[in-house]
Amino acid sequence: MTTSGSQTPDVRDLAGRGASEWLETDGQGGYAMGTVAGPATRRYHGLLCVATTPPTGRVMLVNATAERVIHARGEESLDAHHYPGAVFPDGYARLESFSGAPWPTWRYAVLGGHLLRELAVVRGRALTLLRWTFVPSPGAPPSPRSIRITPLFSGRDAHSLHHENMTLDTRCAISSGNVEVAPYPSAIPGVRISHNGEFRVAPDWYRRFQYPLEVERGLDSEEDLYAYGELRFDLLRAPALAGLQTSEGAPLDEKQLASLFEEERARRARPLLPDVTDATPRARRLARAAEAFVVTGNRGTTVIAGYPWFTDWGRDTFISARGLGLAFGPALERELLVAWEPFVVGGMIPNRFPEHDDAAYNAVDASLWYALRCARHLNATPASSDDATQRTKLARAVQHVLEGYLGGTRHGIHVDDDGLVHASDAGLQLTWMDAKVGDWVVTPRRGKPVEVQALWVAALEAGARLFASPDPHLSSELAERAEWARSSFAARFWCESRGHLYDVIDGPDRDETLRPNQLYALGLCRPLVEADRAAKALLAVEAELLVPVGLRSRGRDAAYRGRMIGTPQERDGAYHEGTVWPFLLGIYADACQRVRGAVPTGLFDGLMSHMDGPGLGQLAEVFDGDAPHRPRGCPAQAWSVAEALRVELGAVAED
Repeated sequence: MTTSGSQTPDVRDLAGRGASEWLETDGQGGYAMGTVAGPATRRYHGLLCVATTPPTGRVMLVNATAERVIHARGEESLDAHHYPGAVFPDGYARLESFSGAPWPTWRYAVLGGHLLRELAVVRGRALTLLRWTFVPSPGAPPSPRSIRITPLFSGRDAHSLHHENMTLDTRCAISSGNVEVAPYPSAIPGVRISHNGEFRVAPDWYRRFQYPLEVERGLDSEEDLYAYGELRFDLLRAPALAGLQTSEGAPLDEKQLASLFEEERARRARPLLPDVTDATPRARRLARAAEAFVVTGNRGTTVIAGYPWFTDWGRDTFISARGLGLAFGPALERELLVAWEPFVVGGMIPNRFPEHDDAAYNAVDASLWYALRCARHLNATPASSDDATQRTKLARAVQHVLEGYLGGTRHGIHVDDDGLVHASDAGLQLTWMDAKVGDWVVTPRRGKPVEVQALWVAALEAGARLFASPDPHLSSELAERAEWARSSFAARFWCESRGHLYDVIDGPDRDETLRPNQLYALGLCRPLVEADRAAKALLAVEAELLVPVGLRSRGRDAAYRGRMIGTPQERDGAYHEGTVWPFLLGIYADACQRVRGAVPTGLFDGLMSHMDGPGLGQLAEVFDGDAPHRPRGCPAQAWSVAEALRVELGAVAED
C-alpha cells in the first residue's frame, strides 16, 4: 500500500500538514506508520509492527530511529520526537519535501546537498526496508561522510506502552551485515536487522517519548524505548540500507536489500483494476488504498477493518467485500466468503476477531451482511464444476444464517410474529452503532433496528433467487417471508409526524431519532416503503445528515454531539451521536439510485480532497459532525475506502 504521491510544501508544520500520517502495510496484519514531519504522535506509530497470529496478535518491535548525518563541520539530525513540553532534535527543520509514491520518501537539506530517506514495507512479508541516499548539489563537494542510525525498540503489544525495566534482555548477536536482538524472548519475537554498514554496541534507554494524540484522547501518553547500539554507514560508498524483520526472517545482504526495493517498486507499478477497462484515476487511487486492508492470515483471506488498531470484523468485511471484489476480482470476494464460512455457528458469524481472544459473536447485522453477500455473489457468478464444493458450502451457510434467525439464536435474536427481526440482550451493543463505555451501552437500539429489517428482507430475497433451482420449496418459503416482512415494515416503520422512518421499534416504543440507518430500507433492496414516503425520508436525511465527507449519525437535536473529542467516555459518547461516517455515502448513493433514478454528481469530492490532503492516500473512519469536519478515529478505514470505490465503479442498487 502506498500513500499519496503529491508533494507537500508545509511538511515542517508539526501540528498541520507535517502531522499527516503515512501508512505501509505488509498484507498480513502488520504495518509501519508515522507522520510526515517525523515525530510519532500515537502509540501505534512505528517502523516494524508485526502480526504474530496473522492478522491478529500485533506487537510493536521497532518504534523509531535516531538519525545523524556526519560531515566535516559536525553533524545534522534528521529525526525528531515529542517529549513533554519539547520536540527534539530538530530534524523536521531540514525536511524540504515528502512524497508517498511509490513509498514514503523524505528529502532533507544537508550540508553539500540533499539526503533522501525511503521506507517500504514488503507485501507478504513482515519486513520494513529503509534506504538513505546522499545526492550532492551540482558543483558542491560531497560533504556528508556517514550516517549513524540508532534503532529504538520496545517489544510490546501494539495497544500498550513500554517503560524502562530490568527484565529487558540487553544481549545482541552480531554477525557480518546482521544484528539480532530479543528484548523479551519468552513473549515477543526477536528482531533481525540486516544492513550494509557496521554495528557498534551502545546500550541506552531513551526516556519519556510523548504521543500528543494519546494526550488528546485522554490516555497514557509516555513511553521509554531501548537502544542496543548504532548502525554506521559510509554515504560516499553507497546508499545506506537496512531491513527490519523478526528473527525468523533470513539474513539479507546488500544486494538482496537493494533487489527487494526494486521488486517492490515493480509490484507497485503494476496497473490496478485489471478487469476494469475504463477505470478513472480516482478509482485507481481508491484501489491502491483498498489493497492495504486485504490480508492473508491463519484463517485465510480477510479484511482489516482499520489501521492502526482494528482487527478483522465481520460487518466491516462484508460491507467492504463488494467494492473489494470489483477492484481485485470476484475470486477475492469468494476467498473472503469461504474464509469466514467455518465460523458460522448457530446462524451467526463473528462480529470480530480480537487480538488475543476467541471470536466475539455480539452482532445482529454482521451475519445478515454475510448471508446477503454470499447469496448475491453466487447469484451473480456462473456455476462451474471447478467451484461446486465452495458454492455448496456458501449456499449452505446462507441457509444456516436464515434458519438460525428464524429459529432464534444467541442474544435474543429471532424473527417475531410480524416477520421482522428482533434483537435484545441487556448490556450488549448488537448493531453497528456499537459504542460502549464500561457497562454503558451508548446506543443500545434494542428491539427492531431499521437497517436490520432491510438486511433481513434483502437476504431473504437474494436467498429465494439462490435456491430457486436447487430447492424450489425453500425458495418459495423465503420469498413469502420476504413479502411478509415487507408488509409489516411498511405498516410499522413510518413516522408521520417527522416525515421519515423510525430508527428502532420495540413493541409500543418508537425511536423517532433522525439517523442514517433508514437509508438501508431505501437502498439495500427495492425500498421497503411506498415511493412518496421513500422520497420524503431521503429528503429528511439530506436536510440534516448529509455533509461533504459523509453522513452524520444523528440529526442536530438536543442529544447531538458535533465533535468527537475528549476523554474515552466523551469520545465514545459522540461516536454515533452526530459524528460523520464516510462509508454511509455508499448506501446513500444506493438510495438515491432506487428512489430518484440517479446518483448525485460529485458525491465523493469532499472525501477525495481529504485523501489528497491530510489523509495521504487513505480515508478516515469518521469525521466531526460540525464543520470543518476534522478526521477522527482510525486514519485509514476499510469500508470508507471500499464503499467509495464501489460507487466510483458504478456498482449501485445491486439486486
